[in-house]
Amino acid sequence: MSPNNLDSPERSEQASDASSIVQGLSNTAQTIGGSLQAMQQALVGNMQQAAQMTLSMNKMMEELVKRSVQVSVFAQRSEASRGVGTHLRLAIHNRSPIPLLQTRVKLWFCVRQQQGQGSSVQLRVRDVAVKDTTGGLVFGQTDGELLAGLVDEGAPFAQTESTTEVGNGATVETEVAVEVDALVQMNGRIAVEFLSPGTGQILTVSHRFGIHLLQLLDCSFAGKKSALLTPYNELHAITSDPRISIDIARARTAFAVPPADGIEPDCMFVMRSKDNTLALRVICILEDTHDVLCDFVASDPESDLAAMRLQLSEELGKSNNA
Repeated sequence: MSPNNLDSPERSEQASDASSIVQGLSNTAQTIGGSLQAMQQALVGNMQQAAQMTLSMNKMMEELVKRSVQVSVFAQRSEASRGVGTHLRLAIHNRSPIPLLQTRVKLWFCVRQQQGQGSSVQLRVRDVAVKDTTGGLVFGQTDGELLAGLVDEGAPFAQTESTTEVGNGATVETEVAVEVDALVQMNGRIAVEFLSPGTGQILTVSHRFGIHLLQLLDCSFAGKKSALLTPYNELHAITSDPRISIDIARARTAFAVPPADGIEPDCMFVMRSKDNTLALRVICILEDTHDVLCDFVASDPESDLAAMRLQLSEELGKSNNA
């Protein structure tokens, strides 16, 4: 047999070995590729899990900080340079271990009930006193207009704001005067905005509050046998307005009735403003209730108290058309 027509055994063995090596390298490359792909998928999964965990931790931290910020508002009647007014004591207490940086405090006000189509109320907000340990909370003075019919609590007359910092465990307080040229109930909202310690986004803690008629008037009580009653005996009865039923407990609190004083017919719950003196004169105590029936008397016999009667009914008790 000619050597030109047949492969030698050595050459066939070499070809077989080369094929085995190529196949082995291919298998190894596939194994390594699969391992790298698995490692990449695991790395991406771990990174996503870490990012999700970081996001969750930031949200938990933000929620913890927000829950640790307490905002309180206390209204107390005060003398106004014009019309009627009240003082609002604002306090921001940070109970968290994280200081609140670049804190912005905003105030809004609006009329609570419609005061007449086309009418408006002028409002002024100004600082009275500042008490804090970490920085100033100063609003300055803002004049604005409360349009009639703005019953939405979020509708501002004009936004007034101040910037401060509230340290960890610190409290920032201030007192502002709110003055209006007409006797109206108001709604207010205070918002505290600060930077998130985790994401740097703005976080907000807000609080809504109301300003009632009795917080705008100088309220006092004149007992039947008290000398304080004498000057009010000359007040005029407002016969055009129906009588009003008020809750005894609420009246005692609002008019600072001494515990030893009884509430009996002819005593008066007096409300004074700069331009007028109003009073609820007790007619009788309603049986089987905790209410007293009163009528209106005022220094101005032409006083139109229809709207005020409804508002006082809400603040002190239920109305009575008897």
